[in-house]
Amino acid sequence: MKKLFIIFVLFLITTLNVQAKVSDKTQIRQLLNDLNKYSNTHNIDAIKKFYSKDYISFDGFNYDAFFVSIDETFKSYPDISYKSKIKSINIFGDYAAVEMSDKSTSEKQTTTQAIVENKPVLNNELNGIMESKSHYITYLKKSGNKWLIYSDSIIAEETSVKYGTALDVDMKISSPLSVNEGEEYCIKLNVPSKPKGSIMLASISREEIKYPPNIPSDIFRKVPSDGILERVVTSNKNGMNEYSLASVGLTEISLNEEKTAINYRMSGIAFLMKRVNVNPIKNAADKEYIKKQLNKEPL
Repeated sequence: MKKLFIIFVLFLITTLNVQAKVSDKTQIRQLLNDLNKYSNTHNIDAIKKFYSKDYISFDGFNYDAFFVSIDETFKSYPDISYKSKIKSINIFGDYAAVEMSDKSTSEKQTTTQAIVENKPVLNNELNGIMESKSHYITYLKKSGNKWLIYSDSIIAEETSVKYGTALDVDMKISSPLSVNEGEEYCIKLNVPSKPKGSIMLASISREEIKYPPNIPSDIFRKVPSDGILERVVTSNKNGMNEYSLASVGLTEISLNEEKTAINYRMSGIAFLMKRVNVNPIKNAADKEYIKKQLNKEPL
């Protein structure tokens, strides 16, 4: 009888532990769903309540920098909307790691310059769309009965902003997911089907992920007939993650009715961005020790 009682108590304790874990997972899931809801209503004050004041991202953004950047995002993309998907929730005592994926979209508009009848025209408006997707890990810590986000690590991230005729052009940027600091890597722009009747120019560059961001500057080159433009760059030695970037411009050229002047019109613009995580050089292993182990004679 005593043995049965002990078994019952152990079963009860195990059941309670399982219920506690389920409760934590439910709370975290609800937290992240609410976070997505407030992100879509651009309620920055409500969003702040989900984050620890000690928050710091793996890119080095602290709480203040993170929310200044979010505020600027909402201002730059007033209609931006987010779709988040929880892939897994793993709990380790008072800590949790949640694997997630995000998709965000926003409509944009820009004004470009045209030259008509040898005169500049500044009101050439182009409609555009921003699309972004990311795959990341969100880290949470439990304080009392409340979970708060204290960090995140972005595994992969890709963004495109396209205007005008660029909306209908298939173009991709490719670069490694991760590199070592100070390592060379190739950034490639691929446009399988270049639009006819247009001149396509593009620039390729890399920029460190920091706040405020730098404005990239580079020389534009004509995209070759095969639609592939490549550039070899060297990652930074500051241990900072980077973006590989491609800026693309489409220009239409035509003659006026009298065929006395050439008209130039910027008909499409695109900006492509892809994350490159940079691994800082660390000496976690004793090289001399490893060398001795490798040189040992087999038993």
